[in-house]
Amino acid sequence: MARLQLKDLRITYTTQTEGGRGTVTAVDGVNLTVEPGATVGIAGESGCGKSTLAVSVLRLLPANATIEGSILLGEDDISTLSWGRLRSVRWTEAAIVFQGAMHSLNPVRKVRDQIAEALQIHATGDGAKYRNEAARTARVNELLEQVGLPVAKGLSYPHELSGGQKQRIMMAMALACEPEVLIADEPTTALDVVVQAQVLDLLTSLVRDRGLSLIMISHDLSVLAATCERIVVMQAGRIVEDGPSAEVMRNPQHPHTAALASAFPTIGDPASRLRLPTYTAPNAPTAHDADRHNGGVRTDGIPSDGVPPRAGSGRRAAPMAGSPAPTAGSPVPVPPVPAAGAAAVPSAGPTPVLEARNLSVRFGRSATNAVDSVNLTCNAGEIVALVGQSGSGKTTLARTLLGLQKPTSGEVLFRGEPLVHRRKALKAYRRAVQFVLQDPTAALNPKHSVYEAVAEGPRLHHLDGDERGLVAAALAKAELNPPQKYFTAIPQELSGGQRQRVVIAGALALDPEFLVADEPVASLDASVRAGVLALFLRLRCELGLGALVITHDLGLAWNIADRVVVMYEGRIVEEGRVEDVLLNPQHEYTRKLLSVVPTSTGTPELSVQPEAAR
Repeated sequence: MARLQLKDLRITYTTQTEGGRGTVTAVDGVNLTVEPGATVGIAGESGCGKSTLAVSVLRLLPANATIEGSILLGEDDISTLSWGRLRSVRWTEAAIVFQGAMHSLNPVRKVRDQIAEALQIHATGDGAKYRNEAARTARVNELLEQVGLPVAKGLSYPHELSGGQKQRIMMAMALACEPEVLIADEPTTALDVVVQAQVLDLLTSLVRDRGLSLIMISHDLSVLAATCERIVVMQAGRIVEDGPSAEVMRNPQHPHTAALASAFPTIGDPASRLRLPTYTAPNAPTAHDADRHNGGVRTDGIPSDGVPPRAGSGRRAAPMAGSPAPTAGSPVPVPPVPAAGAAAVPSAGPTPVLEARNLSVRFGRSATNAVDSVNLTCNAGEIVALVGQSGSGKTTLARTLLGLQKPTSGEVLFRGEPLVHRRKALKAYRRAVQFVLQDPTAALNPKHSVYEAVAEGPRLHHLDGDERGLVAAALAKAELNPPQKYFTAIPQELSGGQRQRVVIAGALALDPEFLVADEPVASLDASVRAGVLALFLRLRCELGLGALVITHDLGLAWNIADRVVVMYEGRIVEEGRVEDVLLNPQHEYTRKLLSVVPTSTGTPELSVQPEAAR
């Protein structure tokens, strides 16, 4: 088994800025050793350098990257290997599971052929036997079974598989040539809690059974604590804390670690109920910053805390330079929020803004309804969290409520009147009820400026008033200030959180009565997630704007929702005040969802039906 050692590693990117070519430091003097069979989690927010650090192990960095220091895998220095030797190291000695499984798989090839390709190209030594088709087929079948998928799934194309199944295919590919080191870059991002638990359980069992060394990257400390023995925390390209997972979670020595730990709430913790914890974000420029502010648009950042690490455990924790910031864990100052329940919606009156009555949606000749006899009400000024695992019918219900999908039976009501599916009526309705899409990158035209993206709605609806003023006001409501700074920026010049705010601004430009938001923070890191959720709270408090938020994140429901609705197999199985449902669940499925939420002590045993069997 090979030991991985990073010695005084420094990685810089040469970038083009307004003032000419510049250099951005992504990894700044990192020293890290991963012993054979060890499991190490690397945590940090977007732009801290963790992914750059991970891909440097296989020298998968772009051409504008420069490596200084050494990356030792066994006796080999990866940074100086010839291309021929490097090719033999990849997949056979170290392999990587990338974050975006859909983007890493070829959409026009069956997944079993993509696993076989790794064997055919990279298997060496004893693995040369896989150049025989029969041996490759047998090995592919073995790998599919190892990752918990039926052999028949190998005949599927990527789009025919769920997110969790695609992630399992990526794991099978990474394991194909029996590597000694496995790197998993955000392997559970945007997966629901059930599938996340399955993937984490699979990773844990593979490491245990095969004696692999695991390096896992995440911005969620609880996910790392559930999988890894040791956690390394990065900020602005440097390691600021390194220690056993249980110690890091229980007694963080560095303010940035404490802020990361508090960014994802504990369900039942009153301190994070309807108020979000602060999060300390680095101001230092990183490689991610270079990607997201080439047009002069920078992300917001809170100055780093200068408090030295606390004494006690002897773990490695670096001091931070900078001016004092709010203490980690203190609440973001948001306007007072009314209590959950009926008192939270004083302006609603007896008539809900949006309502579904006996709503059912069936696709094709399927014997199963995607949405099955659903009754749901959404009141003005109320945030309702619609939760459930992937495939439960949440997004189909949302699309039907928005008039984007006709129901098979039942009806949608707006202000007590049935929704009319005629073009003119739908246009007026969609101005009042706006949709915030899950993926802001896909929702925004990459060639259109922020101004054009936000102005599109007012133009289509022929709104009165000064267009420039409407756009500026919408951006200000979405907390993109000063608005004029963002007018000429294009999506690729913005961070993920800024793009999501532009999508929200596009909805706010039409002065809607209600928002329907589909997984609005699923792929965002801790600081950006907190900022976007705080924005929803502020919109509700200051504008009285209600929202139906679709999510698989039960912590989000605890953070900002007044009421939670649980869907399972197309039906609503439980609903009520957040405190009642999440602290005293009555339905077995709700209890199962709560049982697989990662905590600082690990992920409880999975007791729901495995996704691969569905």
